[in-house]
Amino acid sequence: MMKDTTVAERYARALFMITERRGETRKALEDLEGLRGVLDPASTVGRLLAAPLVSLADKRATVLKVLEQRVLRSVALFVDLLLRKKRLGEFETIVTRFEGLVERAMGIERAQVVSAVPLTDSERKRIHAELERSTGKSIKLAASVDPRLVGGALARIGDHVMDRSVRSLLDAIEQRLLETSV
Repeated sequence: MMKDTTVAERYARALFMITERRGETRKALEDLEGLRGVLDPASTVGRLLAAPLVSLADKRATVLKVLEQRVLRSVALFVDLLLRKKRLGEFETIVTRFEGLVERAMGIERAQVVSAVPLTDSERKRIHAELERSTGKSIKLAASVDPRLVGGALARIGDHVMDRSVRSLLDAIEQRLLETSV
């Protein structure tokens, strides 16, 4: 099941527009990444902010007092907004979306490579270089393993998918055999 990220996308875009206007986007991203562990629902702070017995006013006062000394004011106010709107549970997704917007603005494209077995460093470097050459963009590469591919790999950049997996080749052969009349 895919998670709906529409709300997270809206919040990320709003924060991106504000930080771009102020020239503090990179610093905001650093601050947000630093807050990932702090605001994680399993952390002490995350549990405090989710506690129903603590009033919203007390939560807000604590967040603003603590964060304004450590992060950009725009980031502290953004976390306060998420708290007021009961959207702190979306924090991780919002940060991921914000990171994507920052990377896109810097000309960096994200690519996901899935292979049947873990890639060696040299294979990873070769794929990374080939993706940068074929797209003409800087690529941020993430790799994962899916043994169902049998062999080969599948690369996804945005909506574009390059499938060189043995699984897809076998599926194509099977389809051709089914379409062939004897």
